[in-house]
Amino acid sequence: MSELDVDPELFYDLSGQYSTASRTASAALTTMDRELRDAVNMAGNDPCGESWGRGYTICGVEATVTAGRATEVLAKMALLVRQSGINHDQSENAEDYNSGKILPPSDPGSKTFICRPLKSPKGGSRAKPAAWDIVMQPEMWIDGNATLMEQVSTSWLNAASAYGTLDVDLRKKMANLSGSQTDEMPDIQDAHNSVIDAFDALSDSMRNISGAVGGYSATLKDVQEYSELQLTLLSGAVGADVLGALIGGKAVSAGAKKLADIEIDIVRDRIQLAMKALTQAELLSSSTFTAASGTVRYVMTSKFQPVLDKQLKNPPPPASTGTTKRNRLEGEKAEMRAGIDPMKTKESLIGDSGKRRTPDDLDHGQQRLTEVKNVQNQGLTDQIRDELAYCDRRGYEFVLITDNNTKLTAEMQSLVNQGKIKHVRMDFRS
Repeated sequence: MSELDVDPELFYDLSGQYSTASRTASAALTTMDRELRDAVNMAGNDPCGESWGRGYTICGVEATVTAGRATEVLAKMALLVRQSGINHDQSENAEDYNSGKILPPSDPGSKTFICRPLKSPKGGSRAKPAAWDIVMQPEMWIDGNATLMEQVSTSWLNAASAYGTLDVDLRKKMANLSGSQTDEMPDIQDAHNSVIDAFDALSDSMRNISGAVGGYSATLKDVQEYSELQLTLLSGAVGADVLGALIGGKAVSAGAKKLADIEIDIVRDRIQLAMKALTQAELLSSSTFTAASGTVRYVMTSKFQPVLDKQLKNPPPPASTGTTKRNRLEGEKAEMRAGIDPMKTKESLIGDSGKRRTPDDLDHGQQRLTEVKNVQNQGLTDQIRDELAYCDRRGYEFVLITDNNTKLTAEMQSLVNQGKIKHVRMDFRS
């Protein structure tokens, strides 16, 4: 007596979700890579800005490299899971899937992306106020570009948000597959868990980088505007002509000089106090960058690399010719027992997902769609969803024929109970 196999569509749903995740991550990374190309003359030439820029660059390089490797991991996971499904596929398309001629309908194919090296953020662009040197010498003007920093912060946040939502659908598809009993499942489950953990940590780190950049930019902007305001008020306090003369190195009266010195001391104290806030913001940002770098290294060495060294080290080999033939014969046997005409050409349809589906039988005269599933467990796969939607729109009957021992998931049983699916059991194993 033959054993029931697992439903390959469950594997294809998961592999397709990994491919989709790789495309989403690659698109987000492509956008961030393009936006970060403009992040030059940003940090500022002052000591605070240089220290901040150094921490940002080190952390940013590590994060972008790891984010790029993450797209590779997603693509390789898609390949691993897809081939596992092919190894159990009893459909007439299995050999084409196995040779790589076509992909299963649920799988759009994966994409990867590698970021270009970050450009140095060294330098600044905000014009130095004319009175800065006579008030703050030898302090350097804080010429960092806060507006550009805000844009960079948004870029990191957008990428983090994209990465941070990838796990939702991956978890759902893995949960659907997890009930399947095959030799591959432990490795797939372990690799999946590691990848999900890695993406959670990586997206958090990218979000923290965004926060560190945004937090420093906000303080920098406040200090710059406050300093410029104080220097403008100084001109009013001592007189524009006196201040202009002092800036130009010209002599002024003793009384004017005495008044100017008093006002300059007051303004200097105010600006220096504000500068302390900038120093604190830089220290906070740098500590965040350091922590994010540590997390990113952990993600690469403890989560991604073990999976790349084990489950994803080599591409899964195609199924042997004997395996694909044996699987196909089992599928044909089940279809014939279910009464599917072997001489009838199967008709395909386009589902709501945009994927092309090929049911085992589509009878327009009887207004009936039939699927034969020779599997251990039957869940609500993307294929079933598409075909159900097709039937709902046309008023067709959806007939699901399974083995006597096939187990339906709660979702599937609910659809049967509601009358949306007509479930027929028969013996496929003898």
